Amino acid sequence: MVTRLIPIPSDENKIYRQILGVLNFILNITPQEIEVLAEIIKLNHEYSALPEDKRAKFILSTDMRKEIRTALEIEEKQFNSLIARLKKKTFMGKNILSEEGILHTHLLFLPDEEGFKIEVVLKKGPVQQVVKTESEKLNVETPVEKKSAEIPAGKPEETEEEFDIELFSPEE
Repeated sequence: MVTRLIPIPSDENKIYRQILGVLNFILNITPQEIEVLAEIIKLNHEYSALPEDKRAKFILSTDMRKEIRTALEIEEKQFNSLIARLKKKTFMGKNILSEEGILHTHLLFLPDEEGFKIEVVLKKGPVQQVVKTESEKLNVETPVEKKSAEIPAGKPEETEEEFDIELFSPEE
């Protein structure tokens, strides 16, 4: 299997939009919905000390909505429409944003100081679904030896490696 590594430069202000942009082939949301969802994910991490249900209410409170709208330069009616559309859209069989405003658990990605890595395997032919035990689910990442040379951002690296990670459509 041919693997391409494409480092993309990012920062704290745009990383959530970039991740959602990469995942958008599955999410299928508009650019404005990406902007709003990215801001909600960012705020969800900023206020992670609050319990999930209270955090969701706080983030979608009138004052926070106004703050998000101001930051994204979106009118109130348009913003409310975007939130309503996000509550109707699904990702992997569940709503992206629940009626209570709780984010889908698979959208709670949290980049570290180095960034965020997404691996997608596009497999030719039929894909067998792999069932993992709870211990395997908890230990998803395996240590990978880092290369000493840095790869310039935007320049792909080609390797011939096999990966055990596969992306499944919720319909399969």
